[in-house]
Amino acid sequence: SSHKTRSLPWQHDLFEDSLRAAGISGVEVGTKLYVSNLDHGVTNEDIRELFSEIGELKRYSVHYDKNGRSSGSAEVVYLRRSDAFAALKRYNNVLLDGKPMIIEIVGANAEVPVSARINVTGTKGRKKRTVVMTY
Repeated sequence: SSHKTRSLPWQHDLFEDSLRAAGISGVEVGTKLYVSNLDHGVTNEDIRELFSEIGELKRYSVHYDKNGRSSGSAEVVYLRRSDAFAALKRYNNVLLDGKPMIIEIVGANAEVPVSARINVTGTKGRKKRTVVMTY
């Protein structure tokens, strides 16, 4: 019968779908790092070399202003949350070209409420499901 309890992977997919429906990519929660206080000579390649030592990167970019000068900050997105936390631990306040890097995890701090409450309406519009994410 269809009333049997489904296995866990299915529930995990449901959770991911709920996040996606709410406009949050479940994969990126807690995997994005914001790196600031960078020397203006730091390039995308430097960021890639440094941060890919920890784990696989999804994307990375040094932020430049409209004149093509580095703004002294960068964004690094890992595939896995554990890698993002490892990079934070290893590189926060570490000197790169003589300046200590300031690293924050985006989405796991004040920028996003710690438990994001997501309401997802079921396919038929009858059920309302609330997913509470705690980090």
